Amino acid sequence: MKQLLFSFFLLFTVTLKAQLATDFQKIENFIIEEKLDSAVFYLNKLKDGKDKVFLKKMILKDEISYKDYYQFISNLAKRENLDFIAVANYINKEVKTPKISKGLNRDFFNIKWVLISKLRNEIHLEEANQEQLKLESYISKFKDASDNYLWASTKIQTHPLVIHLIEKNITEGKELIKKGVAIAKELEDVELEITFLSHSKGFLIYENKLEEYIATCEYILELEKQLEEKTSYYYGTITDLVNAYIYKGEDDEKVLKLIDELYNSYSKLYSYMLYAQLMSTAKEKPEIKNLILTKFNTSNVLELVKKFDELGKDLNLNEYYHLINKSSDALAEHDYFEEALQYKHKALQITRDIYSEDLTRSLTKYKNQEALKIKEEEIGLEKEQRQLYFIIALLCFALLIITFVVLRKIKDQSNELARKNKLIEISLEEKETLIKEMHHRVKNNFQIINSLLDLQTDEIKDVKALQILEKGRNRIKSMSLIHQKLFRSKSGLINFNEFVDLLVKELSYLYKLEDNLEVTANIKDIFFDIDTAIPLALVLNEIITNSFKYAFETEKNNKLEITLDKQDSQNYLLTIKDNGSGFTKDFEIEQTTSSGLKLVKRLVRQLHGKLTIINNEGVTFEIQFQDTETRKEIN
Repeated sequence: MKQLLFSFFLLFTVTLKAQLATDFQKIENFIIEEKLDSAVFYLNKLKDGKDKVFLKKMILKDEISYKDYYQFISNLAKRENLDFIAVANYINKEVKTPKISKGLNRDFFNIKWVLISKLRNEIHLEEANQEQLKLESYISKFKDASDNYLWASTKIQTHPLVIHLIEKNITEGKELIKKGVAIAKELEDVELEITFLSHSKGFLIYENKLEEYIATCEYILELEKQLEEKTSYYYGTITDLVNAYIYKGEDDEKVLKLIDELYNSYSKLYSYMLYAQLMSTAKEKPEIKNLILTKFNTSNVLELVKKFDELGKDLNLNEYYHLINKSSDALAEHDYFEEALQYKHKALQITRDIYSEDLTRSLTKYKNQEALKIKEEEIGLEKEQRQLYFIIALLCFALLIITFVVLRKIKDQSNELARKNKLIEISLEEKETLIKEMHHRVKNNFQIINSLLDLQTDEIKDVKALQILEKGRNRIKSMSLIHQKLFRSKSGLINFNEFVDLLVKELSYLYKLEDNLEVTANIKDIFFDIDTAIPLALVLNEIITNSFKYAFETEKNNKLEITLDKQDSQNYLLTIKDNGSGFTKDFEIEQTTSSGLKLVKRLVRQLHGKLTIINNEGVTFEIQFQDTETRKEIN
């Protein structure tokens, strides 16, 4: 019984973690797609913590630094089922190139470097080449002897290093690695050293240096222990080390331990191809075979491979190819020859998809760009040499004239600068005063209108007219509350929970129901822009006012329940329920003569919504509607 309870607890914990990861990923996706209402909805479902605070900052774009964007793209880079073309579009739109005057920005460099690496790894080589050229152009503006420039100009060589590996330029690639490692040690930069050592493994494979390959992997893992946070190469190094040990046929216990670490981390998808690879060598190792089959609740290798195929659908093409290829080997090793052949054909088809004509064209274009860049540098150097002698000849003569002119101009410019600074200060003070005045007037306009209407009531004796005027004042008050919340909001969005609380308090005070009213509001933190908030506020005002006027009595225990929730990605549901006497049995909203209910119907249509009235133990209004972004998509 204890074992069964533990199993249920473990299943619940895994499911909860998976759901949280899914919510985090949904929020990240909505941020990239700029669907901020949806991002806020899922954000409110998360528990409080630093991750929630960080994502809220990204949604509201509240003074986001380059370091924040680097953290964001680093989190995205750990995901295995995300198209980085969409991420590239988001980064290029949101992350502006830093000002040159502030020096080389490492966080900006790393943002672009991660982007290049992920695009390249996902076979978007053309896009990776374009981002590489942009980053090279950025760091070329800081050519000096500083550590920052040395670090950046070294780390950026990883892209041409991968191109050397693809084209099997072993000598050039190893020379680049040797320089990179030397500079990393000179700068005492462990992460940079890991970067170049990780890229060296590909060249060791071409040279068939298995022992050196294993030693390099082990050394990288030792370097990783010196860092507070693992690099992006950590899990890849574990994968490579597992491959090497399996190929060598040694250390099965260590291999299983390493694969389990991948399985229990963000890299679970990678572990499937390693389990398949280990299974391809386990025919004579029944204990290994049974451990793997039991782990995935399968009875034979064919079932296991089919399960891996299904679980690995979210891998990119390159990784999916390795999974299918290793699965084919495992099937063949355990005498499933026909199925093994089918999987081998499938792996070959994936290879054709990866190494397509587009990849060849991208490589050619990259080589041409590199050759053109070198030629342009040579031409530029020759021009600089020819111009140098001419400049030196003029320099001595010009220096005397320039010295005199500069001294004169410095004095004139100093006086002019002081004058302009004074004008700027005056202008800024005037603009600040103007903005404050504008905000003050917008805030008070509704109050002035309300006061004018209040004065007008003294001259009106007709009861019907007074009621109409009072309705108008209430509607103006609702819009005033919306504007009050809007101008206090930094994000330009209105917290509707806070607005409803204010509206109910205002109306209950107006109708003298504060002591005989129980209000239940189930809204949480839902945010709307003004195009959704204004009509929704007027709907609430009309319905709540109707309840206060006709449903509630000062002597009884009056109850009002307001609920606002998001049903799905497109629809919200607003419910207002009172415990009054309700409408008459023959009530039909289509036949109503009430101007308030007519206004409600019109506003609900404006929100692309649907109005339902339930006349049972009081009155319940259900309004299903859509936010501004969804309405724009439909239009």
